[in-house]
Amino acid sequence: MEYINEFHKEWIERTRQSIASWSKQPVSPEDVKKQQEMLNKQRAIRESKLKS
Repeated sequence: MEYINEFHKEWIERTRQSIASWSKQPVSPEDVKKQQEMLNKQRAIRESKLKS
């Protein structure tokens, strides 16, 4: 793969490392539910700020 510049190369490598580490960690259904609830709360806060 050709990289655009050094920053692009570093960013791609960090992304690959993150994906590799995430794939090693199994996610439980409880964790998924907690994460979704947190995202829903953040969205509600953000949307209420936009309406104000």
